[in-house]
Amino acid sequence: MVLSYTSCRQGPEKAKFPGTPDLAAQIDTLIRPLSNSNNFSGMVFVKQKDSIVLSKPYGYADRESRTKTTVRTKFLIGSISAMFTAVAIMQLVEEGKLSVDDPLHQFIPQIANSERITIHHLLTERSGLPRVVSQADGSYTKLTKTAHTLDALVDLIKELEPIAEPGAKYRHSGSSYILLAKVIELVSGASFGEYLEHKIFSPLGMTDTGHFGYDKVYDHIQDLAIGYEQEGVTELKRAERIHWSTKIGHASIYSTAHDLNTFAEAMMRKKLLTSDSWTKMTTSYYGSTLGYGMSSKRQDDRLRHYRSGSSPGFSCYFVVYPEEGLTVIMLSNIKIHIPYFNVPKIAAIVFGEDYEQLNLVSPTEVKYDLAREMLGTFQFDENFYNPNGTVTITYDHGMLLSDGAPLIPVVGREGQIIKFINRQFWSRLEFVPDSLGNYSKLKFDEFIGERSRFPK
Repeated sequence: MVLSYTSCRQGPEKAKFPGTPDLAAQIDTLIRPLSNSNNFSGMVFVKQKDSIVLSKPYGYADRESRTKTTVRTKFLIGSISAMFTAVAIMQLVEEGKLSVDDPLHQFIPQIANSERITIHHLLTERSGLPRVVSQADGSYTKLTKTAHTLDALVDLIKELEPIAEPGAKYRHSGSSYILLAKVIELVSGASFGEYLEHKIFSPLGMTDTGHFGYDKVYDHIQDLAIGYEQEGVTELKRAERIHWSTKIGHASIYSTAHDLNTFAEAMMRKKLLTSDSWTKMTTSYYGSTLGYGMSSKRQDDRLRHYRSGSSPGFSCYFVVYPEEGLTVIMLSNIKIHIPYFNVPKIAAIVFGEDYEQLNLVSPTEVKYDLAREMLGTFQFDENFYNPNGTVTITYDHGMLLSDGAPLIPVVGREGQIIKFINRQFWSRLEFVPDSLGNYSKLKFDEFIGERSRFPK
C-alpha cells in the first residue's frame, strides 16, 4: 500500500451548517479509505449542538463471521474509562465523603508513600508508583490472561516500590486508577461496577455501557466487538484476548459511540457533577494538559476536553469542544491509532479549516536500494514518547519496519516516496538527509532522532 496526501479545505461558510450532506460526505471521504484498506473498523460519531453531523459504522465487528459494525456495537474504550472513575471520585467529594487532598493512607495504608500520596496525585497519575506488574519481564502479559479481583490487584500494588516522589512525575501506569477504584468501593460501600452503574450509567441512560469485572465473560456481552491488530502492511489478525478485570479503574469499560455522546452532553450541561467539580475535572495541573481522568487544551483558540484509549485490539478517541458544542467520537476494534490522528481532522472539517486527506494508491514495495540507506538505529532525547529511547529501522521482504512495526510508504505529488506511516501507531516517519545526502536523522512525528548505529 502506498499513501499520498492532499491538503483539503472546506469553505468557512459550509462549517455553519452541520449535518448537511456535504459535511457528512467530507468526513466519510476522509474515513472510508482507512476502512477499505484494513486500517479502521468501528464507529464515527459527530454532533454539533443539536445536530448529528455523522453517525456511521464502518467495517466488521467480527471479521471471521462477517458481522458488520452497527451503531449498537460495543467497544473496549481503554483509558477513556478513567473519565468515569474520576467522575465517581468527584461525586464522593461532593457528598463530603472524601477530599482530593486526603492522603491515600486514610484508605489503603499499606501502600508505599501512602502518607504523602493524595487523591489528587492519583487522579493526575502522579502517585510515583510504577505499573502494577512489569511489562519487561512478561509478568503483565501473564497477569492479563486471567480474571482478577480488585483486591488482588491492590495486593500487587502493595508490594511495589515508588519510582518517584508523589507529584513529581507523571506515570501512565494504571496503578493510580486501580487504587482510586478501591477507594470508591471503600467509601461508597458498593463494588466499583455497581457504583458506576447506579450513579453514572443508569442515571444518564447509558444502557450499552458497562464495567468488565471479575465475573464477566467476553462472549456473553451482546454486540461486543472482537479486537484485531495489524499484520504486515495490509493484513489483520485477532488481537490476543485479555481479561479486562485486570484493568479495573483505568481501562475496564466498554461502551458505544452514542452512549459516550450521552456522557459528553452531561459534561456540557453540567450533569452528574456541579459546575465547580466539572471545572476541577477539566483543569490542567502541573503545567501539563492532564486534569482528572481527561486532558484539556486550547488549540487554535478552541478549548477541547479529550481522552484517547488504546488497548489490545482497540483504539478510541473522545473529544468535546464545549464552546462550539461539538463532540467527536471515534471507536475502532483495530489497535491502530487511526482515531488519535483523525479525530482532529474531523473537527477541522466541521470548522472549515485545512486538513490532510489521505489518498490510497496502488500497492508496491520498498526497493532495497532505497531501504538500505534508511536502516539503523536512531537515538531520541528525553522528550520522545519513550524518553531517551531509540527507534530501529529494519527491512524484511520488501517492507521497512520500525521496531518491528510495518511502515506504509507515502508518496508525494510526483509519485516518489517522501515519508512513511508506522502502521501500529499511525505515526509519521520522515528520513532527513544531511549535506552529503545521507539519512542521518529521523523525524518521528514532531521528534527528531540522530542516527546512532548503522545495521550490521
